[in-house]
Amino acid sequence: MGPLSLKGYLVQDKIKDGTVGTVWRATDTRGNTFALKQISLPNARNGGKLRQFKKEATLTKGLKHPNIIRVFDYVDAPPQPFFLMEFFDSENLKWTMAQMPERVHKREFHILMAIADALAFVHTQGIVHKDIKPENVLINADSDVRLIDFSLAQTKWDRILQFGKRIEGTPMYMAPEQIRGEKCDQRTDMYSFGVMMYELMTKQPPFSGNDPQKLLEKHLEERPIPMSAIVPTMAPELDKLVLRLLAKNPDHRFPDMSSVMQELSRWIKQPTVLRLKQIQPGALRTGTEVASSTA
Repeated sequence: MGPLSLKGYLVQDKIKDGTVGTVWRATDTRGNTFALKQISLPNARNGGKLRQFKKEATLTKGLKHPNIIRVFDYVDAPPQPFFLMEFFDSENLKWTMAQMPERVHKREFHILMAIADALAFVHTQGIVHKDIKPENVLINADSDVRLIDFSLAQTKWDRILQFGKRIEGTPMYMAPEQIRGEKCDQRTDMYSFGVMMYELMTKQPPFSGNDPQKLLEKHLEERPIPMSAIVPTMAPELDKLVLRLLAKNPDHRFPDMSSVMQELSRWIKQPTVLRLKQIQPGALRTGTEVASSTA
């Protein structure tokens, strides 16, 4: 049996399955390659899910930025519509950190700056992503990145805000105001960016656990331990930067992502050995020992 044809596009192979649907590698009649995201049949039969899927495609199509995945077209092909995206040969950042750390080693600030730049642009368009996490960042062999998945995005034109609705997001990366069902703004994405930065720099998130409810409570109530308690060579200035991103009160975070980019720019120009504080040989202690000694 040959490749499946969908409205003139040949589906070659599966890239991944997701909660919304499936992403395929597909080609057109000219041999151009695309990523084709097709909604699952159960979601296509759900009016709300179908509207959300179309909104994601329409919203992302209007975002022209080098660090945001390009969407070219939405195709209404009953019973399962799909949209076409650029084919970006990559893995998500979460998988890459665990399985291919050489792609991110010594490139952390280049990656973070690219994501921050994408978010700064998104926010100028009146959009809040609301699901910033390593799984929604693609990274290729050259450490180029693309921000993806605007399925939960909130725009300034949305008449109904999150308040009173079912809370949506990923518990490990959700900001306190998002958890409480309050209005979200650009500082909500900033908090999630801070969680991701913490994880990128220390190889573990600030809060973890198997119980989603307890994880949400940690975001609401617990102060994250400084990154230097996990990585003793971490510069104190980086601790301050990330802890400000992770402030419980949005007013205590940075005013916008452009301000965050200014802070990151101080580090992106420095080699790794200079952006981390110098310590004496043999002075390294484990994160557990440091945490217990400062408790």
